[in-house]
Amino acid sequence: MRQASLDLPCGPINPRKTLFTMETLRPHDVASPPISFDVALRYLRDFPLLELGKRAFAVKRARYGDQVTFVSNRHVNPTNLCVYSCRFCDYAAKNGDAHAYSLTEEEILQGLENPVVHEAHIVGGLWPKWGFERSLGLVRRIRAARPELFIKAFTAVEVAYFARMEKCTTREVLAAMMDAGVDLLPGGGAEVLSDRIHQELYKDKIGPQAWLDIHEKAHALGLPSNATLLFGHIETDEEIVAHLFKLRALQARTPGFQSFIPLAYQPGTTQLVAQLAAPERCLRVIAASRLILDNIPHVKAYWPTLQIETAVTALNFGADDLDGTLGKERIMQLAETGSPEKLSADFLRTMIRQAGQHPHQRDGAYRILEREVA
Repeated sequence: MRQASLDLPCGPINPRKTLFTMETLRPHDVASPPISFDVALRYLRDFPLLELGKRAFAVKRARYGDQVTFVSNRHVNPTNLCVYSCRFCDYAAKNGDAHAYSLTEEEILQGLENPVVHEAHIVGGLWPKWGFERSLGLVRRIRAARPELFIKAFTAVEVAYFARMEKCTTREVLAAMMDAGVDLLPGGGAEVLSDRIHQELYKDKIGPQAWLDIHEKAHALGLPSNATLLFGHIETDEEIVAHLFKLRALQARTPGFQSFIPLAYQPGTTQLVAQLAAPERCLRVIAASRLILDNIPHVKAYWPTLQIETAVTALNFGADDLDGTLGKERIMQLAETGSPEKLSADFLRTMIRQAGQHPHQRDGAYRILEREVA
C-alpha cells in the first residue's frame, strides 16, 4: 500500500435518455464472497489498521487501478430554514436566527453559469416557501439554462416532506423530479439506519425504513442514488455494520446506489461529542465500507468532513473518489468544520497525486472528462 505524503499548497418517467444503465451501476468483478457481520465488526474495532487499509486498497485497485476521480461541482443549498430540529444539525435555522438565509432562483442560477461546473448538488432545509413546486421549478430552470449539467437533487427526507405537503405518494414525487430533470437522488438523511438513533437524534424526520423505501422506489423507477453514513457521535460499531449491511441488501434487491459517502460528524455547537472522530476511526470506516459494500461501485473520501489530510490518506484505504470542488458548501461550514468551503480542481489533482495516484476529472455519472496517466 502506498503511503500518502502530504505536501499540499495552501408522475411520468423522465423521457430524457438516462445517464445510467444497470450495467454501469454494477461493480467490477472482484472475486470475493461478502464478509460476515463478525468480521466487519473486527474491521472497525481491532483489526490491524495498515492491513485493513491494504485489503481495501487492493479492492479499489482491482476495480479502478491507480485512478481517483473528482468532479467540478457546485453545492446549492436554497435555504437553511427548516421545520425540523435534529440534535446533530448546526445548519438548520428558524425565522429570526442570525444564521438564517434563503436564496433566490436568480442567485442560484448565477452560481451555475460557469461552464466548468459539471454537476449541481441541490439539498436544503424543509421549509414551506421552498416547497415542491418551487423546487421543481428551480430544477427546470437549471435544466433549461444548462441542458448538459448533471443535477443531483433532494434527499429522501425532502422527498418525504414534499409528498406529505402535496398529499401524494413518494413515488409520484420521484417521478416528477425525474420529469423535471433530476439525474440522481443524493444520499443525505440516512444518518445511521438505527431506530435507536432515529429516536434520540432526529425523531421528527423519516426513520431508517422510510429512507430505504424511498431509495428502493427511486431505483425501481430508474433514478440512481447515493448513500451516506453519519458517524462519530453516539453510534455503536454494531449500528455502523448494520447500516452497511442494510445498504448492501438494498443494492442486491434493486441496484441503483452509485456511491457511498461516510460523513464524519462535526461537533460544532451541538456537541454530541467533544471532538471530531480521530483520523484512525475515519480510515477504519472508509476501509471497512469498501470491503463490506462489495456491490456499490464507489466510496468517496468526502474532504469537508474528513479534513483534507485524512481524505488524502483515505485514497490508500479504499476510497476512489474525492467528490468535488463544491463551489460554496454551507452545511458543513455552519457546523464549523474548519475545512474550506471550496477547493480548486488543481488542488484536488495535487491531493490525488500526493496519494501516489492519478487524478481523473469526471462528470456526475462518473464518465471521465479528463484523464491523467503515468
